[in-house]
Amino acid sequence: MKIVVFLCSSAQRLSKIIVMKKISFSILMLLFYQSCVWAAEMSPVLVELSERWAILKFDTARDQRREPLQALAAEMEKVVNEQPGNPAAMVWHAVVLSTLAKDSSNMSGLGLAKQAKRLLEQAELIEPTVLDGTLYTVLGSLYYQVPGYPLGFGDDEKAEQHLLKALDVNPDNIDANFYYAEFLLHEKRFQPAITAFERVLALPIRSNNRVADAGLKRAAEAALSTAKKQLQLKYDNQPEFPHSF
Repeated sequence: MKIVVFLCSSAQRLSKIIVMKKISFSILMLLFYQSCVWAAEMSPVLVELSERWAILKFDTARDQRREPLQALAAEMEKVVNEQPGNPAAMVWHAVVLSTLAKDSSNMSGLGLAKQAKRLLEQAELIEPTVLDGTLYTVLGSLYYQVPGYPLGFGDDEKAEQHLLKALDVNPDNIDANFYYAEFLLHEKRFQPAITAFERVLALPIRSNNRVADAGLKRAAEAALSTAKKQLQLKYDNQPEFPHSF
């Protein structure tokens, strides 16, 4: 009887040890996964390439940046191939392609935009909120800037859905706020656009993103002026109704 009790208690202790080891291994793997995601987002290669993109996007004349952007896109593609499954690399490659698409002719630009969209959708399957919601910001901006069917995939409803998702991830993100404001202006929703652009101007410039944030604030100032003028024109053009008394 004592032998049976001893064997039962030993088996229970052994099962507890096995369970604890499984839990410890699971926690270890979770921490490893989180560290990999953090490392992917903070990769020195991506930081360096993103800084070069910011200079080309915001501090370089459009007619002088096409070839450097093409070279940068090729480098981004190399990083994506060297780091398969890295959603941050996919998103940054899409960002560069999106900028290049805006500087290209209609058909070649549309092809680049479609390539960027595919990269973003692949990244979304891995980590939707990667890079502080940048994935949703870029995808949303593509949806409202690309022509709709049958030429392209443009869709204003999907654009707003994705831009709002980006704001859900981080309501204080300058990129998400700017592109949502630009979308509202695109939709001729002038008063909400004015409010949104004013929010962009009120947000602080991030220490690790000074060039891009300063560029977005300059663009927000210009767009805010446009939105105010358009709103005033809308009021000025309203018909006057005769008094009934």
